[in-house]
Amino acid sequence: MKRKLINSFLVLSASTMITKVFSILNRMMLSRLLDEQGMALYILVIPTLSLCITLAQFSIPSAVFRLVSNPKYNNKKVIFSATLICIVSCLCIMCGLTVFSRMIAIDFLKQEKAFYPILAMLPFIPLVAISGIVKNYFLGREDVWNLSIAQLLEEVARIIFTYFIIKALPPMDIQYLVTVAILAMSIGELCSIGYLMLRLKRKTTLRKPTKVEFEEHFLFKDLMNIALPLTGSRMIHTCYNFLEPIILVLILTGIGVNEGEIHLQYAVISGYVISILLTPTFFNNVVLRLLIPILNRDIAANKMYDLRKHVLVAVIVCLFISIPFTCLFYFWGDKCLLIMYNTTNGYDYLKYMSIPFTLFYLQTPLSATLQALNKNKEMFFMSILECLIEFILLIVLTPYYGVLSVAIVLLVGLFITLLLSVYHVYQYAYKESARL
Repeated sequence: MKRKLINSFLVLSASTMITKVFSILNRMMLSRLLDEQGMALYILVIPTLSLCITLAQFSIPSAVFRLVSNPKYNNKKVIFSATLICIVSCLCIMCGLTVFSRMIAIDFLKQEKAFYPILAMLPFIPLVAISGIVKNYFLGREDVWNLSIAQLLEEVARIIFTYFIIKALPPMDIQYLVTVAILAMSIGELCSIGYLMLRLKRKTTLRKPTKVEFEEHFLFKDLMNIALPLTGSRMIHTCYNFLEPIILVLILTGIGVNEGEIHLQYAVISGYVISILLTPTFFNNVVLRLLIPILNRDIAANKMYDLRKHVLVAVIVCLFISIPFTCLFYFWGDKCLLIMYNTTNGYDYLKYMSIPFTLFYLQTPLSATLQALNKNKEMFFMSILECLIEFILLIVLTPYYGVLSVAIVLLVGLFITLLLSVYHVYQYAYKESARL
């Protein structure tokens, strides 16, 4: 069992690392094709995209993963139900985005050039929803090999499309360059879906149910029981991320700071510094993917001692994963920024954020434990408290620290979430199990 787990970790880590390398190459290419002004615009519209994706997906892909990994559910029913729900939600979000895109660009983001990049998100919304369902099906079946190939194809397609389209066209304004970069996401998702559907066809034949069979096939309640709490938690975080640049622009322009300067500084902290800190955390995703099925089996067999042991091992693994990257960003952060983004802007922020950012690595096994214990309600209230504190701090600190308040608020939020997660894991995995 241990050997199988180690082999799975190594295979999944290697495949995910290769995919991540291509993702980094894509980011490096964008930073050179778009320059700082283009990257500032690109980073400014990404929170809007994240909000639309969260609303459209409605956490259905995560529910698919949970139900597919549970042997009592029929996979055909799960995929059919999830796809139907996502189609309806995607249509609603696409209509809303079409109507309010100009308002978001001009009135909220204070950037008229964001209009076309926001419109370019429309095809990406349904594609990422379908892709999420299919990917989580393969993840639930523990077929990480095909999933890794699909993610690799996605990144390669994005790179090829972005590079050749921008190079083939005459010099364009940054709003059109960013629009091409957004459209490249849709091309990547399309390639990923195409590959996975071919593999899915070989593994199973999905038959559309008749009207008589519809009620039996439509697992609305089962999907919603998992998706609703997760959506609530994600929605709060996504709404905060969407409001973050809007609040910064409103407050800082009110005290006389230039809008262009705000966008550039926000791009440095949110797009360069925080993005590079998050780059190595794909290892955490590997740990999460491997840990949740193990914890589910421990809980199903009522082996709470094994659950606690696996959680402790995962925390130690995540800590050791974080140490080399923390050292790399602290001592050679300027070189990392230069290689990835062709700039050293933000090195001081990166240096001093790298050590406390270790908290993010430790959070992964704790979140996996709470998910396995089905403590979605607790996770939802944790998210509310975290985002409420972050929102208040952002408003209070922005007039004094400017865009730097984004970094301060992020670290405070990480610390609050870690403390609350430790408390809940101790409460449900240690204290309650000891009474039983």
